[in-house]
Amino acid sequence: MNGLFDPRSVAVVGASDDPAKWGYWLAKGALRGAARREVYLVNGRADRVQGRRSHRRLADLPESPELVAIVTPPASFAAVVEDALAADARYLVGITAGVDRAYPGGHAVLAARVRAAGARLLGPTCMGVYDGAAGLALTWGSLTPGPIGVVSQSGSVGLEIGYLATRAGLGLSRFVSVGAQADLTTADLLDPVITAPHTRVVIVYLEDLSLGRSLITLADQARALGKRIILLAVGGSAAGGRAVDSHTGALATPDTAVDALCDAAGVIRVHTPAQAVHAARICLTGALPARPRLAVVADSGGQGALAAEFAERAGIEVPALTPGTVETLARLLPEDAGLSNPIDLAGAGEADLRIYPRVAQVVATEVDVVLLTGYFGAYAADSPALRDAEEAAARELLGVPCLVHAMRTDGPAADVLRDGGVPVFDRVDDPIGALAAYCRADDGIRPEQIHSPPGGEPADLRSILAAEGVVFPDGGFAATPEEAAALAAGLGGTVVLKAVGPAHKTEVGGVVLGLTSAQAVQAGAAEMAGRLDLDGFWVERQAASGIELIVGARRDRHLGVLVTVGSGGVLAELVADTATALGPLDHAGALRLLGRTKAARLLDGWRGAPPCDLDSVARAVVAVGRVLAARPDLTELEVNPLLARPGETLALDLLATLGGR
Repeated sequence: MNGLFDPRSVAVVGASDDPAKWGYWLAKGALRGAARREVYLVNGRADRVQGRRSHRRLADLPESPELVAIVTPPASFAAVVEDALAADARYLVGITAGVDRAYPGGHAVLAARVRAAGARLLGPTCMGVYDGAAGLALTWGSLTPGPIGVVSQSGSVGLEIGYLATRAGLGLSRFVSVGAQADLTTADLLDPVITAPHTRVVIVYLEDLSLGRSLITLADQARALGKRIILLAVGGSAAGGRAVDSHTGALATPDTAVDALCDAAGVIRVHTPAQAVHAARICLTGALPARPRLAVVADSGGQGALAAEFAERAGIEVPALTPGTVETLARLLPEDAGLSNPIDLAGAGEADLRIYPRVAQVVATEVDVVLLTGYFGAYAADSPALRDAEEAAARELLGVPCLVHAMRTDGPAADVLRDGGVPVFDRVDDPIGALAAYCRADDGIRPEQIHSPPGGEPADLRSILAAEGVVFPDGGFAATPEEAAALAAGLGGTVVLKAVGPAHKTEVGGVVLGLTSAQAVQAGAAEMAGRLDLDGFWVERQAASGIELIVGARRDRHLGVLVTVGSGGVLAELVADTATALGPLDHAGALRLLGRTKAARLLDGWRGAPPCDLDSVARAVVAVGRVLAARPDLTELEVNPLLARPGETLALDLLATLGGR
């Protein structure tokens, strides 16, 4: 797809002299690369545009343009496409909006027509394409060359990322706005952005998850090249408004699905364009371990305490320093300095600017990253006479794995740091938040590949799950209160009566515990039948108390099976102690997912209680995911509660949701 980012020749149809129009910016950007390629401007009414000769039609060009950018009204878009294909263009960039309504047959017919001619279409309704190394700038405004690749489902968000990168002293390698994706998709466009030699990190903005699990393959491809992917995605709001039948559907939100995808792919998840650029700056510092240890070096105790506390809350280790390092620091710093971690310079930096790099170099031997927070970087900005000294100190920091938070980021020392690859931030929470996002993107849980999934008839889910290792209490189905009584008599002892039909039985009074006679079961069943719309009854032997869990799986139309486990029972949504991953999972993955919940501490034996059988819980997690994966007629499958006890784990209730419900 090199012709999209570095074409031999470009034609801009709709080129303009009016800076308020897209045609102006496309023509201006195309002309920036005129020394590298032939640029043709096309305007049906003007002979010259931006001081250059303009052609009335594509047919008038002296050669076939490899790329044609189209920014004409929707009504003329179809004719321009035909002209471009007749001119043997290989790539079309459609800026024009409203094409789906104006083009006969809409986007699908448009894409088919373009592909049939051996060409490819970006957009329409996109904000163009940019390549910093190739001098291609077919987009609005002015972007700066740099190491960050951007693929965005919103052109405006992508351009904002570009401008933020410029302010951070960086820039973009490649930028592509995918637009309506009539032909080229996000997945298609990610590959050439990832593999571009001048791309070192990639930011992706998604408004839907149609990319699906292909993100895992793309992220693996990036990491094999020493690059990381950062994902900014919409998710987690109630805007979808989808009604759910199960607890699993309520707990596994769209935002949870995005997190599960990022976890499996090893992709860094962020929530704002600024966070995306901050995370890119962390990635560009070089390889860091999955769980980097941080040293905080501050001008004051307050700044150090704030930074260290924020880091630990974000899950970043701020380790105490060894006695040998503390002794070395004591020889460099005043008596009242803080010598552990965080390190309080107690004014030593103001007296001698060389103290900053010297202390950073000392503590860097014990940690993976040093955060320098305070006034360094701002001295020369406020006192120009200190420029030489501060710049010299900044140059000594360039070899240290360092992040700098400065009160001012507009001074010459900050420029030295940025030019040398040391990120400079104007808020202390930004580098820590970015580092935390980086840490979360490692050691994820990946779904297993199923070669022979469990099968069975739709009505036999219990048997299928039982064959996979899920244990249910003895019991059975009864169509009438009389059959329920007979079942209870056969089971003996204390039984539970459940209504079959309602999704949330407890909420509607569809569960009766502690029934010790057939007569009590029959009476309870008759009472239920009188007030509930039922499909029948389930009678089973009552289990002893234990830890109630929820194990569920639901099918996402883009991501496939999502598996959720955590604290269950009637308070599942209220407690909201669950973890979700792409499924199905193998046994090791199920144990890891369970370990991400607070319930895992209860299962291990909380405050002297005997531990539960974690392996049997994991078997249930594996089984639920595998069965849903094998049953395309189902959208959700849930065991709630799954009762965990020392020596046994029992599935006390099962809910399956058919597709379309």
